[in-house]
Amino acid sequence: MPDGRPSIPAVLRRSVLEEAGYSCAIPTCRAMTTEIAHIEPYAKVRDHTFDNLIALCPNCHTRYDVRKDIPKASIVAYKRNLAVLNGRYSDLERRLLEEGAGYPPGQWIPIHIGVRILIRNLIADGLLTEVDDFIYKITGNDLGGIKTTEFYQFTEKGREFMERWRDAEPLID
Repeated sequence: MPDGRPSIPAVLRRSVLEEAGYSCAIPTCRAMTTEIAHIEPYAKVRDHTFDNLIALCPNCHTRYDVRKDIPKASIVAYKRNLAVLNGRYSDLERRLLEEGAGYPPGQWIPIHIGVRILIRNLIADGLLTEVDDFIYKITGNDLGGIKTTEFYQFTEKGREFMERWRDAEPLID
């Protein structure tokens, strides 16, 4: 390690990677190759702590530490927002938020009916809503008389949530 600093313990490294889903914590990047970055420089704090570590891809790590393209306030916000996202939403819900950020307003998302339980927090929080399924009403079924698919879309509140996440703004007040 540079300047004789000790390695980040494996358990701590894994916790930081798990927090970010083993990808870059910056929501507009999400590259899968990651490094562990110190939010406050190691030279200043002389310690490795979970609250001061964040998973970044090599490019974003360089942009933050060397080029100073990414403000510290944004990195702090990304770290804080990871706690909100991981504490409240399932992996599937987080993936829907990542994917949905690129969807145009009103786009339908077909989801197997058995998956509803895995997206319940997005629904309960008013970020995702079921769309009236006119196709099912016309045909009466989509698999031998059994409804297997429901359609959802992000609400305005959901779109605002995704924009705040992308822009490193607080997800909760």
